[in-house]
Amino acid sequence: MDLNELLDLVKNQGVTGIVSNSKKVIPGSVFVCIKGYSTDGHDYAFDASDKGAKYIVTEKDLGLINQIIVPASRTALAYLSHAFYDNPSKKLKLIGVTGTNGKTSSVFMLHHILEKEGAGLFSTVKTVVGAKIIPQERTTPDVLEIDELLSKMLNAGAEYAIMEVSSHSVVLDRVSGLHFKGGIFTNLTQDHLDFHKNMAEYAKAKKEFFMMMDQDSVAAFNLDDPYADYMLDRFKGKTISFGVNQGRIRANDIKATATEITYTLAIEKNTWFVNLPIGGEFNVYNSLGVLALLYGLGFDLDLAVSRLKSFPGVPGRFQKVDLGQDFAVIVDYAHTPDGLKNLLFSARRQCQGQLIVVFGCGGDRDKTKRPKMAAEAEKWADKIIVTSDNPRSEDAQAIINDILVGFKSSDYRVEADRQKAIFQAITAAQKGDIIVIAGKGHEDYQEIKGVKYHFDDTQVAREGLIKFAKNQR
Repeated sequence: MDLNELLDLVKNQGVTGIVSNSKKVIPGSVFVCIKGYSTDGHDYAFDASDKGAKYIVTEKDLGLINQIIVPASRTALAYLSHAFYDNPSKKLKLIGVTGTNGKTSSVFMLHHILEKEGAGLFSTVKTVVGAKIIPQERTTPDVLEIDELLSKMLNAGAEYAIMEVSSHSVVLDRVSGLHFKGGIFTNLTQDHLDFHKNMAEYAKAKKEFFMMMDQDSVAAFNLDDPYADYMLDRFKGKTISFGVNQGRIRANDIKATATEITYTLAIEKNTWFVNLPIGGEFNVYNSLGVLALLYGLGFDLDLAVSRLKSFPGVPGRFQKVDLGQDFAVIVDYAHTPDGLKNLLFSARRQCQGQLIVVFGCGGDRDKTKRPKMAAEAEKWADKIIVTSDNPRSEDAQAIINDILVGFKSSDYRVEADRQKAIFQAITAAQKGDIIVIAGKGHEDYQEIKGVKYHFDDTQVAREGLIKFAKNQR
């Protein structure tokens, strides 16, 4: 039997399930051997067979009677999954958003606009299936989980499914074979170079997402981004460009405060007044991409613009922590040089006093961005406190040392304890100042030496504000 014959068998319900974890094998399963970072599924093939796996999909000859050898088991897993779940992505209007920054905010906006039509959501923050909210550990789940959740979304009455598409998910075949009706390219700046090695490979992964889409699809591209032309090249579907400086769909007369953004949406001779009840000037681009895609899909823009007026924002994305203090505290997920630049730029334009930033960098990730984060902080902020983020398996102080290389002056403070760093920022703040706590956003943990400890920037900021208020009495 070859893979095509197995696919036909799966379609005809000839197996009980598709798994890539030998612990999940039940009699009649197809076990797919996946080579991961720390373990290799091929090492568990005999165990899976002993547990009753009907077929073993492998990239090499294991000498098993029931083995099926394929060139790429990750790709095989994707297509077996789609066959087993009867291709749910073809029965929904699946929309993917990719780019370095803005993915989460964009999918939340889309979900808010399309919720009444029935929309499922895959995001870094959470997955939404009907009325059920599921916590999420990855930006994009593995393909088996995606297909299972898409099926549940269909059963819950969804017409749309909206997904953050990470570059990892493209390279690791988590989204291979999915049928995307729409896509958005937000931007591309340095991130994940620990995985992709260089910007060319990173860009290639993003582009591959658009190469997956067929001639009936629609994609919105941020024409102000230098990588837009590369992403647009050889795209088979309908393209809609957007931007502030150029593009078919434009934003004019932009006004932004810490709590509101307004602009005029212009499409040829037609205009709409857009009102977003959230801060962060970068959200102009996020909302533009969303509206551009919906326009390309034929969705009623009057309705879309109207629904954005009640958009509640995204946890950990330019999120204000307000207990009545006379300075602002903003928590944001910005963890790349460009993300931090955009965040601080927006805060700077709204700041009446001094801009204070607390940030660190994650461990086991691209080390080259660490000094660049320092350079952006030094460029935009008046006071800087360097702290730890998620050190993971690295030494927190070693990460901080990598960050410090990027400073030209010594006008910064180091406090490795993130709670103490946040408290120091709060006690230093004066009327009209803005404190930006960057890097972790919605995350409610801090990972140190492989152990996750509860840590929520928003919660810690509230505790600090309460403590600060008491000290002022």
